[in-house]
Amino acid sequence: MTILAETAVSGCRRNLFAFISLLILTLIVYSNTFDASWHFDDENNILNNTPLHLTELSVPNITQTFFADWNRTGGLYRPVAGLSFALNYYFGGMDVRGYHMVNIAVHFLSAFFVFLFIHHALNLTILNNKYGKNSYFIALLSAVLWAINPVQTQAVTYVVQRMTSMAGLFYMMAMYFYLKGRTSTPGFSRNTLYFLFIICGILAMGSKENAITLPFSILLFDLFLIQGISKASVKRSFFLFLILGAVCLFLGILLRGPDILDLQDLISRYQNRGFTLGERLLTGPRVILFYISLLFHPMPNRLCLEHDISISTGLLTPPSTLIAILVILAIIAAALSQAKKRPLISFCIIFFFLNHLIEGSILPLELIFEHRNYLPSMLFFVPISILVSGGIAFFSGKRWLRTILVIFVILVLVGWGHSTYARNRVWKNDGILSFDCVEKYPDLARPHHNLGRFYLKNEQYEEAIMEFQISLSKKDINNLAGKNWTYYNLGSVYQTLGNDDKALFYYEQAQKYQPSFAPTHIRKGQVFLKRGLYDEAAEEFHKALKSRKHLPSALTNLGHLFLQTGQTAKAVDHLKLALESAPRDPVIMRRLGLAHMLDNQPAKAFILFKNSLEITPDDPFTLLELAALYGNRGMETKKQEVMNRFFAVFAESPLNLKRFIDGMRFRSDLERADHRHQQHLLRFLSAACQERSREYAAMAEDCLRLP
Repeated sequence: MTILAETAVSGCRRNLFAFISLLILTLIVYSNTFDASWHFDDENNILNNTPLHLTELSVPNITQTFFADWNRTGGLYRPVAGLSFALNYYFGGMDVRGYHMVNIAVHFLSAFFVFLFIHHALNLTILNNKYGKNSYFIALLSAVLWAINPVQTQAVTYVVQRMTSMAGLFYMMAMYFYLKGRTSTPGFSRNTLYFLFIICGILAMGSKENAITLPFSILLFDLFLIQGISKASVKRSFFLFLILGAVCLFLGILLRGPDILDLQDLISRYQNRGFTLGERLLTGPRVILFYISLLFHPMPNRLCLEHDISISTGLLTPPSTLIAILVILAIIAAALSQAKKRPLISFCIIFFFLNHLIEGSILPLELIFEHRNYLPSMLFFVPISILVSGGIAFFSGKRWLRTILVIFVILVLVGWGHSTYARNRVWKNDGILSFDCVEKYPDLARPHHNLGRFYLKNEQYEEAIMEFQISLSKKDINNLAGKNWTYYNLGSVYQTLGNDDKALFYYEQAQKYQPSFAPTHIRKGQVFLKRGLYDEAAEEFHKALKSRKHLPSALTNLGHLFLQTGQTAKAVDHLKLALESAPRDPVIMRRLGLAHMLDNQPAKAFILFKNSLEITPDDPFTLLELAALYGNRGMETKKQEVMNRFFAVFAESPLNLKRFIDGMRFRSDLERADHRHQQHLLRFLSAACQERSREYAAMAEDCLRLP
């Protein structure tokens, strides 16, 4: 029995229905994510990654987004995903809603191309007789099950994981265009489809490196579903596999250098992991089975940003290691043995394992992340949908059994959709997300560390200290040097609280785990600078520059040091270099403006202060500097306009203004550069406050006058 008559409606209308259905379902289950905040890796990859802060659509600016590796290696780094983030910034700045809109659009389009690929694959000559009549139902159900599965939330709601979802989108588009081209008649149309296939393949690999498996997926698809399994086709495909492997190896050497072949280098990159290369390979099969269990049973209580898993140190330690290996080998063996009889199901199974190979084998990556299922699971639900389709047809004579099966499928869809919606609530902010991790895996270090960071950002210092201390007592198998960050953040808390002795103690502890970590050197330098230990401060800032050349924060602090020691020309030079490395940093602009002002170049200071305020219009330090500059030039009207903006910043809480003044008086190491200039600003602000108080006193008298 046909579930949905293929001839009842035109192909265009069927595709339109699938398009609209997937769009509506995607928007519903992800409707509560538009205001979800930025999260951990978003900071380095997007928020603080200045090459992605595109301000004009010029060739040089667009080109720099292709090399926006936050580690500043200078190499090509996921240029397609990088450009998409840069365009987001160009049109909407740091408004997170725009980034979520793009992520959801990418996910919806991925689901639609999953549908198109499966639908057309089911109508291939080798499959048409078996599945053709129900191809639309199978394809749409497969796409829906994949799209609304709660496991995908990490790849969709976590903004930075657009790298993963874009790779998945272009990967599936490439497979669809190859399928269409392979089955088209020779001519312009076929050539166009093959051209689109190549372009999408390049875009997939330009989004994330794991898309390198695409040529192998295409080769297997062609072997299983177009040529069919035979001795000749297998032999031909085997040689093509060898050629593809050699090409991929050549490209790897071309892009990454000959070190890609250095096994010793690969092993050495495991030094900061809590497991060896061999232990990772042994643990991998258990991780894959865990992924499969999540796809089948993706309830929110099983999903987490972090997951805890014991390391497999041998085939029987734990015993589930050998069981997992045997189960996976049995699944793959069954798929290969059934490739001729059930080529589609076999291909979907091999596709899943193949696309887990890059991130789940020898590379020294963390063991488990849910977003790694995004691409491998794209065809995961095809066998399930075939089973459902067959069940509905099988029970066609028993309506009550058929009804039960249909109701069960509907309940699964509703349940998964609701679970996705519920899971997305956890992504609202770092605090909720970290609480969720701590609750599920209290023995892991990173969730406590992340919760401490959330408290630190929200100035809940006692809570932050407590969580950081707990983190230090927990395990972190993924990053043995992770304690560096925790000690560093503890030092930051105490430095903020004014306890510089404790801050230095924790910074020194951090350097035991990562001696060349630039932020620690900078923080120590700031403490020395505050104490007037200029030589020690300069040494720390230079150490930071050794670990990363032209580091803006190190150059900025050196410029600040030179201002304090009266070396204005050197300060200007270093701050200019800092601004070249971070041209959109408002703090550097303000400090360079101050340096120019102290160097008797007020015109340059004007420009820099105004540029800084274009980026951060409510920054009170820059507003005060600009107002004072207007006052020095006798431009009273302009001065008053800027001071009105300054006082508006503190309109809701005068207490914040008092804190600001106290900061100027007692924390000159953080924001002020010259003592005499600081005193001048304080006198200027004092006069402005007195003038405003007289105005309010006059208004108070007016209130008491009888009408």
